[in-house]
Amino acid sequence: MGFLKDGVVLVTRAMRVRWDNATPVYRHILRLPQFAPQLRFVDQIVSPAGRVGSPFMEPFRILGRALSWKICYDEHKFKFKILAGPTDYDLNARLLFEHSKNFVGQTVPGAMRGEGGVFMGRRGQNVVTTAMFGGQVRMTHDDENMTMRNYAEPGHVFSEGYLDLAFVDENDGNTYVILEGGGYNNFSTINQGFGSWVFPNMGRANIEAYREYRNLPRIKHTVEEINN
Repeated sequence: MGFLKDGVVLVTRAMRVRWDNATPVYRHILRLPQFAPQLRFVDQIVSPAGRVGSPFMEPFRILGRALSWKICYDEHKFKFKILAGPTDYDLNARLLFEHSKNFVGQTVPGAMRGEGGVFMGRRGQNVVTTAMFGGQVRMTHDDENMTMRNYAEPGHVFSEGYLDLAFVDENDGNTYVILEGGGYNNFSTINQGFGSWVFPNMGRANIEAYREYRNLPRIKHTVEEINN
């Protein structure tokens, strides 16, 4: 699968400019919390107590649990650095890090259930949520170092994969979000390609939402791919 995955890497790099010049589609996910009361009401009706994710995600969780064997099992890895903007009292790593905990979907793609199992809830510490089209993801974060980790648990289609997020103020006077994914898992080639698109898209949308919340001017959030 090495040749195929190398091809996927080349394609994603070729598409990078087009992807990053387009408005991030993930912004639509981040608008959902404004409807949290209505969505929570529906969730109470359709979701039994203790459910990690919503009912429509159950087929994906079943698929993930069934994949105890190895299919296209290999390593994937990528690393991206996203510009949030010039560091100041309205924008810095600490503020952006804390803001990114407000809704679980800001840092786990398509996740809706946050801390305490609350639908449209906050990002939790060492708790499990469900990522869109994936499965169970364990969320952890380090408040001191302003880092987060999403780890794909057994039952996730890409089980044993991870995504690390770091919020940093650098010496060039700018604040950045660094996304680094990796691990060995089934369908690693798909994970390489899909992750290279969805995670930077999510990161850019989250930064844009923060800037809008703070009434900061819109800027271009450049995405730099860092070769390991």
